[in-house]
Amino acid sequence: MKEQKFKTSIQKIITAFSKQDNVEIAKFINKEIGVYQLHRIGAFDDFTFYKTLNFSDNTYPSVLFRNAKGISILPLSYSKLPAWDCEKEVWGKKGLFVDTTKIDHLLSKICKNRNKFVPDNIPIKKIQLFYNLETKSRRVVLYDNNGIELIFYLSYLNRIWYLTIIDNVSSDCSA
Repeated sequence: MKEQKFKTSIQKIITAFSKQDNVEIAKFINKEIGVYQLHRIGAFDDFTFYKTLNFSDNTYPSVLFRNAKGISILPLSYSKLPAWDCEKEVWGKKGLFVDTTKIDHLLSKICKNRNKFVPDNIPIKKIQLFYNLETKSRRVVLYDNNGIELIFYLSYLNRIWYLTIIDNVSSDCSA
């Protein structure tokens, strides 16, 4: 049941991104947790918190949500995630992937790096909250035949899969 809900959630989220459907995507965002968008401004990765997503918002970094418009849904493969190649500007393989053998801690790592190098004052308690959220999450990577990508995390909370993180840094080689 948990896996079927996971697969169904992925398909509905990808469809919502593809159609830029605010109403459908809102169904997958936990009202207390929201969703975090990871993005890069200059040399440092950063994140923005949203209570919900609005595909008609033209401000940066919200405009990054449009990168998945028209994306194709592909069969889900439980395997090692593809890696991004900065020189070729492509993912190592095309498809829809999730690796259930690894936990990705990108958001909490971004916070630690911001505290160390920027410096920000992100409280340890908040970083721990992100770390705990990541331990309940799966990173999903979609790279379709048209070169469109969508990377997001689904977190299993109270027997429901929620969209909690959108990754726009893994394929950003600007820094």
